[in-house]
Amino acid sequence: MKKLALTALLILLPTPALAAKDVKRVGVQGGFAGLSSEGSFAGYGGALFFGWSFTDALTLGVNASASSNQVTEKGGRSLVMSQAVGVTYALDIIQIVPYAGIYAGVYEMSGGGLAKTQVKGGAQVALGVDYVHSRDFTFGLELRAHALPGEFLASPTNPTPFYATTFLKAEYTWGWF
Repeated sequence: MKKLALTALLILLPTPALAAKDVKRVGVQGGFAGLSSEGSFAGYGGALFFGWSFTDALTLGVNASASSNQVTEKGGRSLVMSQAVGVTYALDIIQIVPYAGIYAGVYEMSGGGLAKTQVKGGAQVALGVDYVHSRDFTFGLELRAHALPGEFLASPTNPTPFYATTFLKAEYTWGWF
């Protein structure tokens, strides 16, 4: 009876999962970028990512992305680049890891129908799922919503300040234990 009680206590006692603490990751992403204006297909994009897991669930991340979007009603595609810093919370479920994150960044838009390069502040919300192939490689899918709040406040009827990216990703990880 004592063995059963001790086993149940050990199973039910919460313990921190420290396996992912201090893990570093660097990765590439590629996929589609969609803008909420004019109902047209926006284009393609890609990103580079670096992250450091400072706890088993929280990762500090830096993301640099570029996409081809039509940001004006007239004119061709513009290059939209963003550099963002933020925090991601991961729900580690063995090999499948869903996560959510928030980021703040700077956006640079140039070309297309824009007369000059524009630099603006923005925010991002990331939702994704990773497949941990091994301790060295992770693959996943990430959906990221981008918003330029200053543009929205200046012109609430203009849908251009909002767009989304859907990227497949591959990451190399190191620093376990």
